Amino acid sequence: MRRRLIAATALALLLAACGGRYHQQMHNAWPVVEASGDTVKAVNPDPLRFRQGAGAVVIIWRTSGADYSFARNGIVIDGELDRPGGKLSSREQNEIIDCKPLEDGRRFQCIYRNSRPGAFKYSVHLLRQGKALAPLDPQITNME
Repeated sequence: MRRRLIAATALALLLAACGGRYHQQMHNAWPVVEASGDTVKAVNPDPLRFRQGAGAVVIIWRTSGADYSFARNGIVIDGELDRPGGKLSSREQNEIIDCKPLEDGRRFQCIYRNSRPGAFKYSVHLLRQGKALAPLDPQITNME
C-alpha cells in the first residue's frame, strides 16, 4: 500500500512538472463510458468539446464498471463529419492519433492534436467479461 502511495505521489509530481496548457487539458479529458448489462449506454460528456488554440489533448476514456474493459480497438476514429451531428464527410483524418488501450484494460487513450476546427465521429468498443458489446458512436468537436 505504501509503495502505491509513493508511486501515485511521484506520478502526480511528474505530471505537475509538465505544467502549462497540456497538463491542464489532460485533467479535462477523462470521459467515462457508461455501460449497463450488455449495452454501452453513453459517453459522459458527449460530445467531447475542445477549444482551438488550447494545444494537444490526451483523452483517456474510462469504463464505469469493473465488469467492463475496452476491446483492443476500444476507440476507433471513424472519420470527420461535415458539421457537429452531421454526416460523415471523410474517413481520412489526422487530428486524433495514437489510440491505444492502457495496461489495465479499463482505460483507453488517444491524442487529439486539436490544431483546427472539425467534428469527428468515433466508435466505442467494450467487452463485458470478454464478450463484445454493440459499439456506441459519439463525437469529438472543435468548432471555433
